[in-house]
Amino acid sequence: MDRDELLTAGDRNLAAVLRHAARTTPGGVLDDGDENRLVMVSTLRTWPGPYHNGVLRLDRSLAPDEVLERAAAFFAGRVRGYSVWIGAHADADLEGAALDAGLAQVSATGAPRMAIDHLPAAQPAPEGVVLTEVVDEAGRQAYADVTAEAYADALLPADVVHVQLANVEALCGPGVRSVVASDGGRPVAAAMVVVSEGLAGVQLVGTIPDARGRGLGELCTRWTVQAGFELGAIAAVLEASEAGEPLYLRMGFEEVSRYRWCFGSPP
Repeated sequence: MDRDELLTAGDRNLAAVLRHAARTTPGGVLDDGDENRLVMVSTLRTWPGPYHNGVLRLDRSLAPDEVLERAAAFFAGRVRGYSVWIGAHADADLEGAALDAGLAQVSATGAPRMAIDHLPAAQPAPEGVVLTEVVDEAGRQAYADVTAEAYADALLPADVVHVQLANVEALCGPGVRSVVASDGGRPVAAAMVVVSEGLAGVQLVGTIPDARGRGLGELCTRWTVQAGFELGAIAAVLEASEAGEPLYLRMGFEEVSRYRWCFGSPP
């Protein structure tokens, strides 16, 4: 898969992640009538983040003004704010139109889209650490608890996490697998993967604060990459946080593009 193919498939994998969240979050709403052209999701009324109230353009021939008009109509009366995804590899026109229309740039640099086409080298698990795949309610609860604590310093509210991960189906099912790392029986790290378009989209990698620095995030990430390859993916992709980027570079991931976001308020 060359870079252009990887980026196109990566956008579609990201769309699959957004669709999955909308379909498994209680009350989630998905506008996907224009499949493979424009995806709009709303999973929570209170949180405007791009994964929860987001707009992703897949067909770059779709005019920016039409994207913005449809987004405003979709979110009107539903939320106070939403985010438009901007791929650095293809959405300069959309970003320009969004800023001209009064939307605000969330970040000038955004998050790196990273990819790897091989399984990272295995690292030994610290003594007492066990990886358990999420397959039931107990696993779901452990995953949600870890994620809520791990993402608190990223300003993601715990109640948002618990609503998003309220169903076991959010973490396991066709093309979706998740894992929790426990230390002495205590859940301390987690990660999940959504497979589509020949790619494994790694999501929600997190470690609780007092367990960081022990390689647990790497352990869970490697598990998801392997799980994705077992499900037929030929590469794994993710959007890295500033804190996570050094870890992924060390594992062998490479930056292939970046995503930014424009924040808007519906009429």
